[in-house]
Amino acid sequence: MCEIFAICSRRPVNANMRLREFYAHSVDHPHGWGLAWREEDSIQVFKESLPAIDSNYLRYLLEEPIRASQLVGHIRNATKGIVSIQNCHPFIGNDETGTEWVIAHNGTIINSALIQGYDELEIGQTDSEQVVLFLMDLLNEAALRNGGHLDFSERFVVLSHAFASLSVENKLNLVLNDGTYTYVHTNTVRDTLFSSQVGQTTYFCTVPLNDGGDWKPVLHCRLIAYRDGQMVRVAAAHNYYFDDDGYLERLGIMLPVA
Repeated sequence: MCEIFAICSRRPVNANMRLREFYAHSVDHPHGWGLAWREEDSIQVFKESLPAIDSNYLRYLLEEPIRASQLVGHIRNATKGIVSIQNCHPFIGNDETGTEWVIAHNGTIINSALIQGYDELEIGQTDSEQVVLFLMDLLNEAALRNGGHLDFSERFVVLSHAFASLSVENKLNLVLNDGTYTYVHTNTVRDTLFSSQVGQTTYFCTVPLNDGGDWKPVLHCRLIAYRDGQMVRVAAAHNYYFDDDGYLERLGIMLPVA
């Protein structure tokens, strides 16, 4: 599958140390890397379709301090779509309210009923990009019903309902950032998304980092929103779990015994 790393903080923090460790995981996730962070009113996005550990470009980026309060990184282990920069995460989505989203997905869409037709609209060939397009359409429809505007509460309700529906028979580990809030969701039986709070900063990662942080599993099967490094809202649980181990076994991939 893939791995995600994200930061939500009250103030910009130096991300280099954690990013170096995170991207070292690309030994097992060699099909591309991506990194996006907010810088004033713009989003800096960098992607390549080669292993992060082999990237001179990433090595160059990390030579200078990367300070950010909102950041999303991704390393890809392709399950759908060719190895190409168009299929690398994070994806950027724009809704009709003028909100620019940064979205990364670690998951698999088996039950594709809700995203049918989006394969004809996407730039790449991933079910993840189709999910992004689906979410943007839902947000746009809600904004249209609400006079072209959505506040945080309205946006949260739209996303929580969307994730509950999409989670049926699908693996839906996602991190989304809208410029103010970071939203996270995981629905696997195993713990596959963790958070660590250090002061006014919360870090997220698919695999806990060796940074001395107190990494704890993210609550399963519910949308969670953070602002300025603090949890601000948790949706009710939908209980649509995805059996990651069972799915891998059906593919003939056996997990190592701990």
